[in-house]
Amino acid sequence: MIRIREGDQEFILTIDEFERRARRGELSPFADVCIPALTGERFVQARELSLFASLYDPRRVLFRHHFHLGRYPVLTGAVALACVALFLWTRHLGDGVVTREALLDLGAKARARIVDEGELWRLLVANLLHRDVTHLAFNLFALLNIGTVLEGVYRRGDYLLLLVVGGLSTMAVSTFASGPVTVGASGMIFACLGAGVVFGLRFSDLLPTRYRVYFGVVVVGYAATMFYLGLQRATTDNWGHGGGLLAGLVMGGVLVPRLMRLRQATEPRALALRPWVVCAALTVGMLALGPLLPRLLVSFRPYRLNTFGIVLERPSTWSKGPDPLGFIAFGNGVDALASIACDRAAQRVRLDDAARRFVDRELNSLARAGHISGLEVGEPVTDTVGAPPGTVPARRVAFSFLGSDGPFDARAWIFVRGDTECAFVLAHRATATARSKELLEEVRARVRLVENKSQRDATNAALNRPDSVKAQLDLALAHQAAGDLPAARRAFDAAKAAMAHERGWEGRVPVGRARL
Repeated sequence: MIRIREGDQEFILTIDEFERRARRGELSPFADVCIPALTGERFVQARELSLFASLYDPRRVLFRHHFHLGRYPVLTGAVALACVALFLWTRHLGDGVVTREALLDLGAKARARIVDEGELWRLLVANLLHRDVTHLAFNLFALLNIGTVLEGVYRRGDYLLLLVVGGLSTMAVSTFASGPVTVGASGMIFACLGAGVVFGLRFSDLLPTRYRVYFGVVVVGYAATMFYLGLQRATTDNWGHGGGLLAGLVMGGVLVPRLMRLRQATEPRALALRPWVVCAALTVGMLALGPLLPRLLVSFRPYRLNTFGIVLERPSTWSKGPDPLGFIAFGNGVDALASIACDRAAQRVRLDDAARRFVDRELNSLARAGHISGLEVGEPVTDTVGAPPGTVPARRVAFSFLGSDGPFDARAWIFVRGDTECAFVLAHRATATARSKELLEEVRARVRLVENKSQRDATNAALNRPDSVKAQLDLALAHQAAGDLPAARRAFDAAKAAMAHERGWEGRVPVGRARL
């Protein structure tokens, strides 16, 4: 047991109570203490005991006695004003409404712009943009509530660092895991909530009761409710919210409250400027890394249509989805996409007929059904498709249309391989950037025509049974159906040679060769 004398009072504490009260600053360094195991029957001042010195921190006493949230929220107000100003400017650019194009022009998060073009500055600016009045009002309400609190907890430089790291983490996670276009300050709000939760846990023993309830119950409940509501809406960027929340939890464990930082009357200028320097370094580093990002992250991945023997290589940052024509498509989610569709014909197809069918059955039928409007189609032009040596003749058809999400300019290459006719389409918006158009051209240059699944299966069978007339004949027919006539002739010749060892095929092989 430990005996304590303060003034005229004397009381007894257990070792756990002594440590707790010393840590919380509830024992004066000048109180007389008797610990029989250390001092015998003598009383000494608490400050003379190494045990007390290891537990007592004057900053915690200062924090406990002077903590309050009445500080004027300069930075929070500045961020809120920036959100309002950008929202008004966005509406001005959209002639009174917030348009997708206006948001993209001002800095909305878009994977195509950030990764393909290296515009990393969007990771910060996107946090200040909003898509409508409700979105803006809800985020400002939350920011002014939790942001004002944390600006009172931390130094303004530390609070700015929290907002910057939270905003960057939100949009970075969203870039690779969420939808193509995202805006809003909710990620920074979740960063503040995460930091508030950790702050409440770290300093719960020092906080006054009302603040302990606020950080331990209100903030936790508010964060959980906001995240749950986000999960209920398909349009909510929950990945971004998660990135902001995680950043806030980490920063809450790193940042030190301003009242806990004071070791002397005034803080050295170098320490006071450190968070501002870190924010500036993050911003400059982000801008410097931007031009290098396309080289580091953009590569081309093959997508194989094995049934038709076509390999379509697309940028690794593009995602698969339907296009306005209903084809299989890969796009950057903003202003460019590449799509392809193939179909088998009942009889041999002429290239010009295939081009006319594409215009009549695909484009005009979509326009008549109301799926697209404003359709304008140019005359077919002779061209080719496929990287050498698999190049085949094609007809290029230029057209434009108005889809459900805006106008597009497009080109289609119609080509024929045996009994299969295909349409390869590149489409982009009128506002597409030069980089998006450049990637579309590279996609076109990388289209490869290879053996289809039937050809590969027949080739394997012929290799396993080189003297089988049936295997060679099946291989010839597979090549013929794919339009590879030289390979079909060679297979027919191999089948004819195999007839010397296998009877019963005298009629079928010559007839097939003659049809070819």
